[in-house]
This record gives sequence, C-alpha cells and structure tokens, in this order.
Amino acid sequence: MISFEHVTKRYGERLALDDVSWRMEEGDCVSILGHSAAGKTTVLRLITHEVSPTSGTVTVGTFRGGRVSRAHRALLRRTLGIIYEDFRLLSDRTVFENVALAVRIAGHFADSEVIPRVLHALTEVGLHQHQTAFPHELSFGEKQRCAIARAIVNRPAVILADEPTGALEPKSAGEILELLLRIHREGAALLVGTTRPEVAEAIGGRRFVLAEGRL
Repeated sequence: MISFEHVTKRYGERLALDDVSWRMEEGDCVSILGHSAAGKTTVLRLITHEVSPTSGTVTVGTFRGGRVSRAHRALLRRTLGIIYEDFRLLSDRTVFENVALAVRIAGHFADSEVIPRVLHALTEVGLHQHQTAFPHELSFGEKQRCAIARAIVNRPAVILADEPTGALEPKSAGEILELLLRIHREGAALLVGTTRPEVAEAIGGRRFVLAEGRL
C-alpha cells in the first residue's frame, strides 16, 4: 500500500531523510517514533505528495514516483485521512463546514450525502453538540477531534496522524488514541508519527524509530 525505496529528502543543505526504505501494507498499524525535527512530518508529506523525494521512490497505492499532477494528487488524497499537528481548520467555517468540506472535495455535493456523513463523523468523535461552533470557540482537544472527524468522514483506506495527542493531558490523549484505534479496527490502516514513546506503545503494531534521518 505504501512503500519507500531508498528515499532521501533534502531541504537545501539540510538532510531530513537519509536512504529510508520501509513498507506498510493494507490494514497495518504503524508508529514512527522520533524527537522533534527527526523527519516524521517529512515522511507524512512524502506520502501525501506535498513534497517530492530528492532521490528514491515513494509509492502509495497506484501512485508511484516523484512529481504527481495536481489532479492525481487530489485523487490520492481522497484515499488518505490526514490529521495535521496544527489541525489546519478553517477559522471562518463552523465545525460542521470544516468536516463537510472534505466530503465536497471528494466529489459529493448533495445535502442528502453530505449531511449524514458529517453528522455521523461528528457523533463518532463526540462533537455532535458543537457542530455550529467555530474553531476559536473550541478547546485544544475539541479542535483535535474536529480534525479527526474531517480525516475519517470519507472512510479513507489510510489514516495519517502527525503527533495526534499534541499537548493533550493524559485522559484526553487516551480518548484520542482509542478513537484512532477503533477506526483502525474497522479496517483503515493507521500511521502515527509521535515524539512520545507511550503513544507508540499504546498504538501497538509495528514501530519504527527515526533518528538523524535514518529509520
């Protein structure tokens, strides 16, 4: 499903990834553990094709190679549910609209399709009562839940989570991890990048350690 073959990534003179090779199969659960700036976010950005490798090959499903057209990149991202560390919620949209946008980008525009999908996702993450709120009215944990709802609303094949517990206190962090694991048990592959050993331990599955750009 996802494979890196001798992938190196440089940003100017800075080496982010150094000859990294690994595979992730359909339905896998994987964590990548490493300190801040170890290269975890670069791995996720290579999977989504936000950036291209300096050398080597990244394959995601049927998408293989470095540069991918905008249309193909959009198709690729429909198969991925992405939970960014900074959430990337639109400040001028309600919780409902932030999640609904992902449904519309996937090509579904009728209210009869959008509304049930969004309400189901918000109920799953416990935000049904906050659907009319704006991001600035949410707590940190509620923003995280909104980002997860947006990632799962289209039932993607793969969930990518960049530091999903962030600065959450232990109880909220545990709830977020249990939510991600429940989605995984329903069939989605799960890839989590984290600085926290306890998160990698809770996620289970296969664990990779990233240090100095090497996996």
